Amino acid sequence: MDSLSKPIMMRTALIGLIFSVIVSLWGQYASAQMNYSYITRTQIPLCLLVPFLLLILFPNLLLRLKNTSNALNTSELITIFCMGLVASTVPDWGLVRYLVSLIAAPGYFASPENQWVEHFYEFLPQWLVLSNDNREVSDFFAGLPSGRSIPWHAWVLPLFWWMSAMGVLLLVGACLIVMLRKQWIEHERLRFPMGEVVLRLIEMDDDGSSIPRLYRNRIFQTGFLITFGIMIWNCVSFWEVLPRIPINPTVSLIIDPTFPPVNIRLAPYVLCFSFFVNLEILFSVWFFQLFRIIQTGMLNQFGISSPSTSIVPGGLVSIQFCGGLIMFVLWGGWMARDHLKQVFRHAFGRETKLRDEEELFSYRTAVFGLIAGVAYLIAWLYAVGFTLPIAVLFLFFLYVFYIGLARVIAEAGLIHLDLPINANTFTVGMVGSANMTGSTLTGLGLANAFARNWRTFTMVGLAHVAWLREYIWPNRRMLVLWISMAFVVSVVTSLMYVIYSGYTQGADNLNINLTNTGILFYNLIINWMRNATRITEMEIIFLLIGAAINMLLVAGRVFFYWWPFNPIGFVIGASAPIMNFMFSIFLAWLIKFLLMRFGGVGLYRKTQPLFLGILVGYVLGVAVAYVVDSVWFPDRPHVIEIF
Repeated sequence: MDSLSKPIMMRTALIGLIFSVIVSLWGQYASAQMNYSYITRTQIPLCLLVPFLLLILFPNLLLRLKNTSNALNTSELITIFCMGLVASTVPDWGLVRYLVSLIAAPGYFASPENQWVEHFYEFLPQWLVLSNDNREVSDFFAGLPSGRSIPWHAWVLPLFWWMSAMGVLLLVGACLIVMLRKQWIEHERLRFPMGEVVLRLIEMDDDGSSIPRLYRNRIFQTGFLITFGIMIWNCVSFWEVLPRIPINPTVSLIIDPTFPPVNIRLAPYVLCFSFFVNLEILFSVWFFQLFRIIQTGMLNQFGISSPSTSIVPGGLVSIQFCGGLIMFVLWGGWMARDHLKQVFRHAFGRETKLRDEEELFSYRTAVFGLIAGVAYLIAWLYAVGFTLPIAVLFLFFLYVFYIGLARVIAEAGLIHLDLPINANTFTVGMVGSANMTGSTLTGLGLANAFARNWRTFTMVGLAHVAWLREYIWPNRRMLVLWISMAFVVSVVTSLMYVIYSGYTQGADNLNINLTNTGILFYNLIINWMRNATRITEMEIIFLLIGAAINMLLVAGRVFFYWWPFNPIGFVIGASAPIMNFMFSIFLAWLIKFLLMRFGGVGLYRKTQPLFLGILVGYVLGVAVAYVVDSVWFPDRPHVIEIF
């Protein structure tokens, strides 16, 4: 690996910022104009990986071939990737779709039929939504009539207050990551498999060769050529001159009408990343998916189910998995208690053995940033309409779920993962909508901008930046500045593009579904106000059962060396992406198990380049498909993959 002592030059930061603009602009444009919204959905999305390979990594390999000093080293490539990773959390499914729909929807879709005005308009903070006094919202959804200009000024106030809260949400997340990094990486030794894949693609060799060993590997080249060839074949099939090769077939096996279907679906992107995940975790993931299917079917046959107002989609079984998630996070906090005590002692100037030179910023900054950030968020929520107890409870659940997902992905490396429950709906369920004021329920509805967002605010990206920073020059503190700037330019780029496109084309004509998203969020407030939503006794029982099962799984790992189950498989059992891609995860486990069984670790390592080649071939194939659709099929683009 290249020397890590070389400072990050200004050119690296400049390239990273330009790259961040490209990531956000392409992600937003492809989603809004070409219906390629899936490129913004995964934890390392295609809107990041495609331009990184095409515009950064491969051109850099050409520079190395010419033996020019302008080639970027590994440290610089990782820095640029980290900036792009943070920038990729903004476009479409990352942030923009939720935020813009909440700002614009109430001024346009309120009607006597949906009774928004009667139920919650009096509680709606006008500084968070767009007024329609001068047709600002109507023109956004329908398009500007000729002679009118875009009312940029109307968006300034709501965007300022929304982004102030979201910026602090990210600050609190960054502070928590700094406080937990040493616990996760040095004490618990989490592997960060998703980051390992990135390193394998980026890493430049020290042997003096121009092309890294990975790209010279025949097994890598075989995987790449086969996959890329299939993708090109399928692009030609757009003209219906060749039959399409089904690289992502989907079949649903029905065991019984009372049982959920078993989804048989091959997703190359998921398969390739899953191949690098721990064998125990892969087994646990698909095992607990079978557990979910069987348990749900048996409960249905006995007539045991949640009421229609269940707080978690998926009923009792999903609530059970949520209980496991909450216990997973609380247990992790308990295990980290000694380390966190040392962090707080260090922050307040007490003598400790801790050193924070390797952190993104100091422990003092992290602790006081956490305290100040939480105080601001409570004040912001109170101004929105929350009562203070509900604001505190909501933030607690919010960061339990955020930390839980970041911790799971840090260990498991699953490329596509979200949770079945959102902090705002869970708060309503635990307290009961009848016990909340109208302003609190309205505020919880507005919190959909960040409470259901499992990419931007869950600290997954920040955790991986903190892990990757070990491979960057020793003075890592500047990295915080660069990724912060990357986030800002991504927000500005994505929001300006959506606002511009809305007024010039009509937001109703964009493919990011702002209409249905906004209506869904505000109808949720109406549903809470009209119907008494609260967790039932049966749901509480299953929540506690889930917590108990998770503790049994933890105890099994502690006391029995042969224990085959990892609690993570249970924790994410109700995640929709895991349900959809159960077969791809099972296939990754089966291949890895057979390789390890008959060839040991050596054979497994020799096979890794094959899956990296498949991954690169697939990613570049998506890029070719996008170009073909943009040039020849802009009005009816083809879907290569849906996550």
